[in-house]
Amino acid sequence: MAEEINSDYAKQVIEGVSDFCRQKDIDCIVFNVRHPKFSLGTFEYQFWASSSLIKTREVDVIIVLTGIYCSTYSPEEFAELLKTFGSKKIISISQKLPLENSWCVLADNEKIFHKAFDFLVNSCGSKRIGFMTASRTSSVESVMRFNAYKNCLVEHGMDYDDSIVFHGRFTIDSAYEELENRLGKNCSSVDFDTIIAANDQMALGIMAFLKDHNIKVPEQVRVMGYDNIVEASAVKPTLSSMSPFNYNLGYNASRIAFDVANGTEVPKELCSEAKLVIRESTGYDLCQDKFYLGSDAVNQLVLRSYDNTYIYYLLDEIQCNETTDVFLRKTCGPLTEVGIKKFAVALYENPIYYKKWSEFSMPEKVRLAYTFENGSGTIYENEFFSPAENILPPHVFSDSSDTFIAQSVYYGEKQYGYLLYVPGERGLGFYNLYTKALSNALANAYEYTIQYEKNIRLQKEKIELEQTSRTDELTGVLNRRGFDYAAQKQIDIAVASLCHGVLIYGDMNHLKLINDKYGHEFGDKAIRAEAEVLRGTFRSTDVVGRLGGDEFAVVAVGLPIEKIPQIREKLKERCAAAIKKYDFPFDLSISLGAVEFSGDLYDLNELLKLADEKQYIEKRAFHEKENMS
Repeated sequence: MAEEINSDYAKQVIEGVSDFCRQKDIDCIVFNVRHPKFSLGTFEYQFWASSSLIKTREVDVIIVLTGIYCSTYSPEEFAELLKTFGSKKIISISQKLPLENSWCVLADNEKIFHKAFDFLVNSCGSKRIGFMTASRTSSVESVMRFNAYKNCLVEHGMDYDDSIVFHGRFTIDSAYEELENRLGKNCSSVDFDTIIAANDQMALGIMAFLKDHNIKVPEQVRVMGYDNIVEASAVKPTLSSMSPFNYNLGYNASRIAFDVANGTEVPKELCSEAKLVIRESTGYDLCQDKFYLGSDAVNQLVLRSYDNTYIYYLLDEIQCNETTDVFLRKTCGPLTEVGIKKFAVALYENPIYYKKWSEFSMPEKVRLAYTFENGSGTIYENEFFSPAENILPPHVFSDSSDTFIAQSVYYGEKQYGYLLYVPGERGLGFYNLYTKALSNALANAYEYTIQYEKNIRLQKEKIELEQTSRTDELTGVLNRRGFDYAAQKQIDIAVASLCHGVLIYGDMNHLKLINDKYGHEFGDKAIRAEAEVLRGTFRSTDVVGRLGGDEFAVVAVGLPIEKIPQIREKLKERCAAAIKKYDFPFDLSISLGAVEFSGDLYDLNELLKLADEKQYIEKRAFHEKENMS
């Protein structure tokens, strides 16, 4: 568990952890989590949400880079925070914790500071040694290094002098600003011949200040840092540093974790050896490798700059609005291009609001949305699993021991899920930034999907509402409003395509008699049956509507007017079948009038009028025939 994975310190520790786990064929999952009090960035605290996954049953032991967290928390406060993970065993790096279930691995600060002082005093001739603390943070490691410095002063018979003790925040800028505030912007000399910084970043800030004020390093002032970061061997002059062997810290922490998980008794505390790395900033003639030009470090820094190109093109590629599935399908190329070996996305069914200082609760189930392995990706539709049991479903990836990075997918105050990936060879700092860009785009795709599906639902509801407003409630065919719209549109399209067709106007026979004799309930049944007969007689592409009462109309494109007699016979047969089907105590029939539409006659109202006139003639003939019988 790391607060951030960008620093050389974190990367070296994680490398040590990963190598041990790989040797033992164990999966290592690095949780990239900011703590709830994290002050940099408005929403960086959101990373803490994915720490809930540590509670899953498949996590055996937690290794915590405690030293970083304790820049904000006291050990007691941080121990309280870790209690949320229950009784899981905790291996703390760089800081003891007041927890029964914890062990710690420490860099031997006291011993390495003694070595540094011995070298500076006896080999370099240092007589007045200043110190840059990180006391503007609450880091316990800073306090330990400051105490080691004071103990070394006593051992070498030097008086503590507050005027040459400065206070920073573990950053380049904080060290530069502290010297500028204390020594002045026009400073041209300093009252010390050597200065040690509590970390390399501040040492680089000191060197920048001295250079800007024409104070030469190491001729006038010797500078030493702590951590041995990449930049230490890339700057000019190269920076001497105390190396806590961060790799060994991680490796030893993993070894303890392995033993603890297997029930082996191990000491509660382990000191990891540190060593001096002597470079040009403490004397050119004392440099361990006078011909070292820092080429490997420079190459690494150049590669970091080159990697920015990949991030630029990724941001360009993912800027469009797309649904989640469409976006995930597009990630294959970007993931392959930067050497990510495995990649998985788990999404919550609904976004979860997570406000600062509130507690985050992992949902009971999450959806596996996407996996990527060996250059190919898989989209999952309905693959749900419990994060209390597994961080990912066990069947997802091929069986091998890997180091995964886990981090939250969030945007603003909303949590959408989490992703896991196995980084390639480009360095954790690069992948941290690269996957954050992917994560932001994924959150945007999630939101777009929600809005897209909402719009589809609204559109469907609108169509259904329109259909309802245009549908006859009794029969299910179009009502007058719906028929007028659909029929005229059908006629216009047919005429424009030089197609013929007919409009048929129908009026049921004896509906009033049915209502009077059998009641309106039977009358409604007769109307429904007639509508069913008409739908069954005409094609699905023909427009059938009830104009009101017992009146119906049909537009049939492509039907020759000469076929109307056959239509009458079909209707007669189907009406007879309906009488039998519904056991009607009355006859069911309809009188028709038909008129052909064309380029000269296409107005619906005119066609209905003409067809109604012809229907009237047929109905009069029907009644005359009844009277004769």
